[in-house]
Amino acid sequence: MNVLHDLDPQERTLEDVSDCVSDSDEYFGDNFYDDWDNRAINGIADLQTVKFKELTADQIRRLPFPDRSVAFSFYNLYAKMNGFSARKSQIRRNVNNDVTQQAFVCFRQGFRDLCSDNDAARRKREPKPTTRCGCGTEMRVHIHEETGRWIVSYFQEEHNHEMLDDMLTFMLPGHRKMNSAAIDQMNMMLKVGIKTPQIYSSFVHTAGRFHNVPFLKIDMYNQIDKQRRLIGGDAKACLKYLESTAAESPGIQLDYHLFGDVVAFDATYRKNKYMCPLVVFSGVNHHNQTIVFASALVANENEATYTWLLEQFLDAMKGNKPRCVITDGHGAMKKAIETVFAGAYHRLCAWHLIRNATSNLSNPTFTSEFKKCMLFDYEVSEFEEKWENLVSSLGLHDNEWVCDLYARRKMWATAHMRGHFFGGFRTTSRCEGLHSMLGKFVHSRHNLRDFVEQFFRCISQMRSREAQSDLQSIVGDLVLQSPLHDLERSAANMLTREIFLLFRPMLSRACTLKIRSCTYTPTFEIYTLSRSGSLHKEWRVSHYPNEEIYKCSCMRMESLGIPCDHVVAVLVHLDATKLPKSLILDRWSKNARSRVHAFMDNGPFCWDSMVTCRNWMLSDLCRELCLLGSAGDAEFSELRDKFQNEISPQDDCYRPDWTDVEYTSFFWDGDGGSDNFDMEIPYRTGARILLQIAQRNNLDVDVHLALGFASHYGKLGTTEYLVEEENAIAFVFRKI
Repeated sequence: MNVLHDLDPQERTLEDVSDCVSDSDEYFGDNFYDDWDNRAINGIADLQTVKFKELTADQIRRLPFPDRSVAFSFYNLYAKMNGFSARKSQIRRNVNNDVTQQAFVCFRQGFRDLCSDNDAARRKREPKPTTRCGCGTEMRVHIHEETGRWIVSYFQEEHNHEMLDDMLTFMLPGHRKMNSAAIDQMNMMLKVGIKTPQIYSSFVHTAGRFHNVPFLKIDMYNQIDKQRRLIGGDAKACLKYLESTAAESPGIQLDYHLFGDVVAFDATYRKNKYMCPLVVFSGVNHHNQTIVFASALVANENEATYTWLLEQFLDAMKGNKPRCVITDGHGAMKKAIETVFAGAYHRLCAWHLIRNATSNLSNPTFTSEFKKCMLFDYEVSEFEEKWENLVSSLGLHDNEWVCDLYARRKMWATAHMRGHFFGGFRTTSRCEGLHSMLGKFVHSRHNLRDFVEQFFRCISQMRSREAQSDLQSIVGDLVLQSPLHDLERSAANMLTREIFLLFRPMLSRACTLKIRSCTYTPTFEIYTLSRSGSLHKEWRVSHYPNEEIYKCSCMRMESLGIPCDHVVAVLVHLDATKLPKSLILDRWSKNARSRVHAFMDNGPFCWDSMVTCRNWMLSDLCRELCLLGSAGDAEFSELRDKFQNEISPQDDCYRPDWTDVEYTSFFWDGDGGSDNFDMEIPYRTGARILLQIAQRNNLDVDVHLALGFASHYGKLGTTEYLVEEENAIAFVFRKI
């Protein structure tokens, strides 16, 4: 007794075909088995020698195949050479539930189940064009019980539609497929931030022409989407990825230990696909480069959320609070900082202030003068005078935003923040540069896992840049340019190159200063200096000889960590030949990381995956071999045969376990009784159709996909599964 599982109610059943009879010997005639072995297709490799365009229907009817998969591969290649594509249709089983017959049809066979006019009116999208037109082209194969081979029992080659040109046939879904090598290459490019269109262009360039690539750009998007869906819950996948990168966290904590005296919080960067703002905790390293200590995706931006966020950050950094913090001025963030980071000096980011000034007033004159008031190193009295002149000239005394800005002047004016160390973290270039770098990796369309993964790529590039700067600071000596060669050489030997270039102008400016007077006390000396030709402005430098400490009234050393020209002038007066250690901050020195080298055996960056590294090394070797093998036909054939001979045994030896397959799932075997319901479903059946099938047959709708291997059997816990056909998707449902 045969059991038929019909997947499409509109498809005709095998019993309706009058040409099919049960006695195959009577149907095929006495001479069917003559020369049986010579004309047989014994595997996929034999398909390379078949001239599909010259095949006749009678020749096809006489071909035996080793299994159904080879038969379908043959028919699909035949379809490709004749302007259409094939798909699998109905199967027939015997009483033992073994497949005994399989039908392959034209991709335009059958008709679409059109929705009613009312349903069509409610559609938000335009319906896809109808491709099915009831084409009757079909090839049916059934198993020969004596030999176990599959033979053609029915073949119909007449179509009711036009055939496609060869240049168009390859674009049909049935002829498009991304193999595992293409998927791996695509994923590696995606991980380094290359966009999908550029990846597809790379495949086209490698293949020579776009029709030499066996898939389209849409297939890459579909593959990416499938990977995201099958990888599991987005939040769980994100947490799993973070756990896998936990080994890198000590490096971030060490960065904070060295350079965490100044921390900037920026929550103005773009949001991800869940509309969650990205909060970045950043600082500045010994090369005056922006580094990132931590980041967070927050659901909202209220005080409670920011308080929790800062507490978690403080806990991750072993309770070490920063001395100074910089924010975008968000009110909730300000209150949270006062609660969690009590005692830290709070500064408003200059970039955000300038942007707000432009949006609130739209007055270029105000914006230009406001920059000077905020960034120039004025005395407090000078600042107040210039601010009053600016507000009066533009008539902004009654402007609410300007009044609120002035009330917060101690949080943004350099004149009022003198003496608080911010490491130069005030200019607009830092936020703009960080946003620009993040924009190369992080996009709003990313889900949680992709968002976090790409953010780590950005961090990795930042650390790579730091390593390059370390090399530049150590290798090579800068040409001395100032008149004070000894002091310049001393600074160049101790400071990193970027910081030294900020200090070097102080040497030339010191030559324009004169010491007007000197006052001596038992413990320190006070030098009064002024600029040559400008006696109205004076600076006072205090020198403590016992500790070799220098303090200037300009407080540049306390604010930036770089000696000012006034201190340098005093050093010249004292005939000093090198900078004292008190004027060299550890965070600006070349040896800034020397205290923690024991914990950084892997350097500032490391490989993400040893498997990926091996893959690239083998790919480079194979690329050279391929160049040699493509020089001529003989070389090509020889190398191709060697590759095929090597791939087969390696594939059998290193085939991954079922639980290690990239797209893995489990499917039910019920309770092992007679209530099991079993059906095979075409590979491209959509999730909506699967749900309809499950509901129609009263099946559990908890359905999972599984990509199977040939005759693969496995067991996971109490769940058993069997997949009979390579690259087939099998489903086993459990009866409700």
